[in-house]
Amino acid sequence: MCIAILKKEKATIKKSQLEESFNSNPDGSGYLFAKDGRLTIKKGYFKFDDFYNDYKRDMEHYNNPIAIIHFRITTHGLTNETNCHPFMVNDKLGFAHNGMIDIVSDHKKKSDTMMFNREILQQLPNNFIHSDSIIKLIEESIGNSKLIFLNNNGFFRIANENKGHWSKDKQIWYSNHSYCETPTTQWAWGHQYNFYTDYDNLNITRKKKKKKKNNNIERVECRTCQASLTTIGERQIGHCQTCQDDHMPLTVRRI
Repeated sequence: MCIAILKKEKATIKKSQLEESFNSNPDGSGYLFAKDGRLTIKKGYFKFDDFYNDYKRDMEHYNNPIAIIHFRITTHGLTNETNCHPFMVNDKLGFAHNGMIDIVSDHKKKSDTMMFNREILQQLPNNFIHSDSIIKLIEESIGNSKLIFLNNNGFFRIANENKGHWSKDKQIWYSNHSYCETPTTQWAWGHQYNFYTDYDNLNITRKKKKKKKNNNIERVECRTCQASLTTIGERQIGHCQTCQDDHMPLTVRRI
């Protein structure tokens, strides 16, 4: 359900990570950056090349400023430019959200993030991101959601920061792993889950697995009928598929 990314000034996000984020969250993207006391927001991109060309040009032109990037999956409201992130709380503060917020009014056209901004954030004092108590209340109210705030002076605050992760060099924060290039599918309780692995950014160390010797001798002829074994599976078992089917118990016979 979306990904929100914060990159500090001078940090660089790999194009492959941005493209993977876009492909995993294809319902609109955008970015917000702070430079010289001003916030610039651009959003409503539904083609990666359009997004990346503008993003790259702005990062180069403005000397790689601090920025928030967001890629959306629609959960509430319409899939359109208006519901794309980031959003402006006021002229000096913007934000992006990852997750779902159920404490606001349900609207057929507007997203939960837009409603949260209208009903909650825009009712708070203008400098609320400097208040630890207000941020704590926001965190308690949004559950597992994450919010990245950025003001015009380049000051940022992340609500539920511990529910995302930083890159090894602490220059880029990701709200989840959907930017990663290698999804690993696992099954649990009858459902399919995708787990992403990007060892360049995760603060973990991989243990090298020792290669096991394969002591299985692959045969080229069926042990029963001496027919040629044409597949790897047949050679490892030692019997052709016909003999396997003839001798396999009915309850486990392949269909």
